[in-house]
Amino acid sequence: MELQSVKIDKLFGLFNYNIELNNAEDLTILTGPNGYGKTTILNIIYNLFNQRFFYFQKLRFGLITVVLAGDKKIVIRQVVGKGKQGQLMQIINGRPQIVQIPSSMVEIHVELYSENHQIDTFIYNLDAENKLARSLSQYIPVHRISSSNVIFDNRTGKQIVLREFLNENMDYIPDKVLNLIQKQGEAHTRILQTLNNTNVYLIKEQRLLKKQAPESGRPVDPNALFINTVEEYSKELKNAIEQKQLEAYQFAQKLDNSFPQRLIECKKDLQEDEFNKRFLSLNNKQNKLQQFGIATSGQVITKYDDKDARVLTVYLEDSEKKVSVYDDLLYKIELFVNILNEKRFAFKSIVIDGAQGFYFQSSNGERLNLADLSSGEQQEVVLLYELLFKTDPGTLILIDEPEISLHVIWQKTFVSDLQEIAKIKQISFLIATHSPQIINGRWDLGRDLFELAKGN
Repeated sequence: MELQSVKIDKLFGLFNYNIELNNAEDLTILTGPNGYGKTTILNIIYNLFNQRFFYFQKLRFGLITVVLAGDKKIVIRQVVGKGKQGQLMQIINGRPQIVQIPSSMVEIHVELYSENHQIDTFIYNLDAENKLARSLSQYIPVHRISSSNVIFDNRTGKQIVLREFLNENMDYIPDKVLNLIQKQGEAHTRILQTLNNTNVYLIKEQRLLKKQAPESGRPVDPNALFINTVEEYSKELKNAIEQKQLEAYQFAQKLDNSFPQRLIECKKDLQEDEFNKRFLSLNNKQNKLQQFGIATSGQVITKYDDKDARVLTVYLEDSEKKVSVYDDLLYKIELFVNILNEKRFAFKSIVIDGAQGFYFQSSNGERLNLADLSSGEQQEVVLLYELLFKTDPGTLILIDEPEISLHVIWQKTFVSDLQEIAKIKQISFLIATHSPQIINGRWDLGRDLFELAKGN
């Protein structure tokens, strides 16, 4: 479902915004001074559609209205509700002390409207929070202390208020834990469908390091909580290739086992021109797979012969099916390599290796450590990898401060690069930036928060 606009009343108690997205060009640019809420607006959209309703408990706002295509809108409001008294052990001035946790909680009401008629409501309240706490313990080594809103984290050995834990750890809490509406069964089907119909993916300002969960039972090492993102994505690609290789092997076995029967049942055969055309296409695809270290050998087929046309037809069709398992992955890898190499990184180019994921090599063929790439080069790799490998068609991509560490020349091509990717992948973008080089003359795509606030 296409997002049309976001209206926020009294953000931080100060600003009223009505932000219309530029869906005609699949790209909208948020600008404005520090403190006007660019990053917060991205987080509002992301947390709503990913059902992280606890985010809205600490946010100061009057009302949020998200307008969707089809004359639908979602309204978010805060309501003071009931809570439960809790106690938290804290070290104050070197001595353990019991701190009382306030008993009230801020409920989040999410209302769905169609043609200005309210058709569904979901309330994130104490009951929903209880369900969330129970779900957490199935996937993360934590447990709730009595019936309070305090949990004990077995990995760190510390007590923490549930809402604070969720906000601090949302990056590695499984989505199925957070999807509270899903757990309500048929009660909130309309809101569930509406939120799920809009895929939203956030690329944060801090993207060169990824936070990972601490291991249970081990002392927490702050330096071990973060990993290099570009190295992690290389491992992810390696795993994705291995998974596809396994799928291809299993699929090939099924085809080979049924080959004699399908040969007997085959009632058609290809003419020589069609056979040669399709075999050439197959051979080109196999060569690409070999180039990227994904497959080690191609299909060997003898020269076309009328007497063997039926056998060759079945064999060619099987070969095409076996290779087609890789189609989506191969398509993404080709884009990844071509776009990065067009960036003309200083004396280096990317190499795809099925056994290692990807790496860079210098112009003289020397392999380079991924961590040795400049911060700007790592930013380019991480941004492009997330756009190509971690998002699906129809997704709204939110990017916070894409200009970080990027050379001015790369900044100036950023918008045109995004528009090209938007066409290829059928995705759209909302970016927040301070950089006039990112905008590069496309002020028509901009929505300036300073001007919007002044207008109100």
